[in-house]
Amino acid sequence: MPARSPTVAALRYPRPTPPRRPARWPWLIVLALLAAAVYVTARPRHRLPPLLPTPARPRVGIIAGHWQFDSGAICADGLREVDITTIVARQVVERLRQRGYDAEVLGEYDDRLQGYLASALVSVHVDSCMYDLSGYKCVGSSHLPAAEDSALLVEEIMRTYPAATGLAFHANTITPDMTNYHAFQRIDPRTPAAIIELGFMSGDRNLLVGHPERAAQGIADGIAAFLNAKAHLQATPAPQG
Repeated sequence: MPARSPTVAALRYPRPTPPRRPARWPWLIVLALLAAAVYVTARPRHRLPPLLPTPARPRVGIIAGHWQFDSGAICADGLREVDITTIVARQVVERLRQRGYDAEVLGEYDDRLQGYLASALVSVHVDSCMYDLSGYKCVGSSHLPAAEDSALLVEEIMRTYPAATGLAFHANTITPDMTNYHAFQRIDPRTPAAIIELGFMSGDRNLLVGHPERAAQGIADGIAAFLNAKAHLQATPAPQG
């Protein structure tokens, strides 16, 4: 039998190739990922410092006299009290919000007034057109335990309102409707409260209609002064001994 050339023999009878070992690199990658995950999980996280507590914004309610109930006083030319009170009340609220207070406008007989608890409540009204009178008036709630704070609220408004408007205090036209104002009976007795008559729609019309922002500024300044005074008193430690 003739001898076969090695080349032919190799072609006809190829040597068996030993099986290849499976590549190790995919497993190495998996192990590396697992190790990284364990490391990230185990290492202490850098946590942001907790937010410091911020004091709650003082809540202030401003009643727009007669709003959502009736027109209030009406002049012969059709000028209505409610048209003035709503404008002034909204401007007061806007100014208080700009100062960081949680202020809101309330209706005359707003359901929220029942048990209303706030840092201050002021009801804004306007006097009639019946007489050619001029001047404002302001009365606080006498209900305990906030009677003293209500008196302080009135005191501050009586300081800032005439400064902003130029109006004098008209004491001899204060009525039982003011001293026994219905909202004083409904709100939480801890709420300092006051009612202000901005002026007369007769003698003070130029101010009330032409420059309501001055009336709003005077009220907002008084409320802010009251709240600042209260905050100062609360922050001042009581004398020892």
